[in-house]
Amino acid sequence: MAVAVKTDWISTLFASGTTPKATKKDAASGVALEMLDAGSPGNDGAYDSYLLLKNGSENHTLTLVLKIYLNKILPEILPKSLRMPMFDADTPPKMFLIRPWQLAEWSAFTKNFNRECLKWNDRFWLIPPTSFSALDVKLGGRTVRPNFYCHLYVALVGSVAGAHRSIDVVNLDLKDAKTRMGLKDSELDSGAFRSDSGKYDDLDVKTRKQWSEDYSGTWHQVKNYSTVVHEVGHALGLPHVGVSHNDPLCQLAIFLDQHVPDRNSLPALYKGGSNSQVCYGNFAAPSRGANVMGGGSSFDEANAAPWASRLALHTGTKPEDWSVSQAKVAPRIN
Repeated sequence: MAVAVKTDWISTLFASGTTPKATKKDAASGVALEMLDAGSPGNDGAYDSYLLLKNGSENHTLTLVLKIYLNKILPEILPKSLRMPMFDADTPPKMFLIRPWQLAEWSAFTKNFNRECLKWNDRFWLIPPTSFSALDVKLGGRTVRPNFYCHLYVALVGSVAGAHRSIDVVNLDLKDAKTRMGLKDSELDSGAFRSDSGKYDDLDVKTRKQWSEDYSGTWHQVKNYSTVVHEVGHALGLPHVGVSHNDPLCQLAIFLDQHVPDRNSLPALYKGGSNSQVCYGNFAAPSRGANVMGGGSSFDEANAAPWASRLALHTGTKPEDWSVSQAKVAPRIN
């Protein structure tokens, strides 16, 4: 079932600070076919976009192209025996030892990184408003109105200069994590080293089990949470799920973060504002904690906001005029 795009989904997108430039237009309709974003690496919501128009038998496609530079911290040219301390993004931060990457390890990491990014595809279709006919297609004696398939292409580029986002990637010394930090094999997953949007570790391409508690106090387990999927969502401009949906406890956490002088005095659930546990979906509806922008692996219509926002720029419409479906919707024959 299609759901109308909500203003809240668009207004909570992180702004890249730049306006994408239309570099190519369709001669017949005037619709932008290509929009390039010159945002600096590290800005959420910076990406290029391309409209691929079909002949009416298929839906049109809107592809967001996110260019990422993965920066190897300690490349393979360094001695294998080298170790360097690295703090994670936890509060308080934990100190790990990292070691140089080896070529086979890096090749496996990038392959698995691409695999995780593909999980954003085959999720959303945007349905045009009734008044939008600029990209209708004449098929014989009929007029066909295609919908728009939302596609993501993550391109790994070779330098910061050509990237929308630059990410440092560390290779953990797992032996040290076991002996010095006392971590068990079962604890050495993508949650051991707390990553963020600017720093990943080698375990982040592996999914993990995770728990969330809903508003009734019931605990739910997610078996395949992906750090990469979550962080790519942030790179596309998406905040945490509680922010997108304006969940009351999340809004309270943001308010407290802005107005309480001693943030350390706040209950653990509310610490961190938009990064708090309640903004990850804890103590909300079960679907919130299960969402990729919470602590889960499922998607909802709000996760389509980057495509809805950009498609509105391509077409000269408002995002709220469109609807989003999580199931494929065939072109409509008028």
